[in-house]
Amino acid sequence: MKTSMHSSLRALWLPLLIAGGLLLSGCGSTAPMVGSISGPDTLETDETGSFEAAIENEEDADTPISYEWTFGDGASASGLSATHAYSSTGEYTIRFRASNEGGADTSSTSVTIVPPPQPASIASLNANPNPVDEGEQVRFNANVQGDSPITRSWEFGDGSSGSGRSPTHTYDEPGQYTARLTASNNVGEDTRSVTVRVNRVLPEICTSVSEMNSAFFGRNSSTLNDEAESTLQENADILSQCPNLSVRIEGFAAPGERDQQSLSEDRADAVASYYEDNGVPANRIMTSGEGQVEGVTSKKGGTQQYRRADSIPQREGGGM
Repeated sequence: MKTSMHSSLRALWLPLLIAGGLLLSGCGSTAPMVGSISGPDTLETDETGSFEAAIENEEDADTPISYEWTFGDGASASGLSATHAYSSTGEYTIRFRASNEGGADTSSTSVTIVPPPQPASIASLNANPNPVDEGEQVRFNANVQGDSPITRSWEFGDGSSGSGRSPTHTYDEPGQYTARLTASNNVGEDTRSVTVRVNRVLPEICTSVSEMNSAFFGRNSSTLNDEAESTLQENADILSQCPNLSVRIEGFAAPGERDQQSLSEDRADAVASYYEDNGVPANRIMTSGEGQVEGVTSKKGGTQQYRRADSIPQREGGGM
């Protein structure tokens, strides 16, 4: 009888226990499942990228759900979407984690960080030698930075042009020239200039002459005669071809001549006028009247040596 009743009760409880177990199992939390992560494959340094994640079972997963991003450089963020910028180049692994009371799921992707495009930029520009003599070769050099390939276009300031990293050029005429370099690539260009001073090549006499011819005058006269002009022409020729020279003219009067101070000044002015008429710039001529000559000079011309005007060459810098 006990056995029969126990068997009957067991037959009744077993279906109830099975049904209860099924009911309890249906009440557990459902963990989220990460479906995909989207974002850029490549970014430039300091460029902001946008990243998004999708949950496959978003409708079935129990809430609340926590979302966490880690970007591989120590930074993190929350939410289904996030933005981030990297300050250093390299490849970074980005991980997204979704979690709730039922569990967690993780997915990852990667991004490569590259330097931003670098436009052509001229850091420095020089010419060597500078100054340079006419007819002497000048070499140009520049420190150019930026993404390759870089095109270099040169203008030398005298109508000539060139290309390349370190071109050479020869100036045929003296003067100052502005040489320009334009460097360009596919993201920008830069221009810089350098001034080149080209000196005239001077005849040897321009650096060696230390004495010039004197002009001699008639008594009480400041008029240049043919002989005096012929003597001064040699001086004028030297001064015309030697821009590094100026001249100081000192006029003298002999003892017994009238108005010696005024006469000596007139004689110096007469020589200066002759030089100017023969192409010597006035700003390279200085005059002074010395009045009566003193002592005995070494000038040729007998007694007329006292009635003269001396031309004393002055080289740039004030010395001879």
